[in-house]
Amino acid sequence: MIRSKDWGYSEEKALINNYNNLTIKELEQMFPNRSRESINNKIKRLKREGKIAEGKDENTIKRSYEQRERIVE
Repeated sequence: MIRSKDWGYSEEKALINNYNNLTIKELEQMFPNRSRESINNKIKRLKREGKIAEGKDENTIKRSYEQRERIVE
């Protein structure tokens, strides 16, 4: 079984600090060596540990829909 690279302290800190303000697509650009699945799984683990609060900023949610080519009014 192939094991992926563990998340470093600075990567984890950057994810925690930017989660509420960045969409998944933007986080993928911030972490080019991480897959979307890896980022989402790390977010889930951090939420369980209480390091990330649930929910995103309203502007971030709107950008996310726009990036998916859905316009929310």
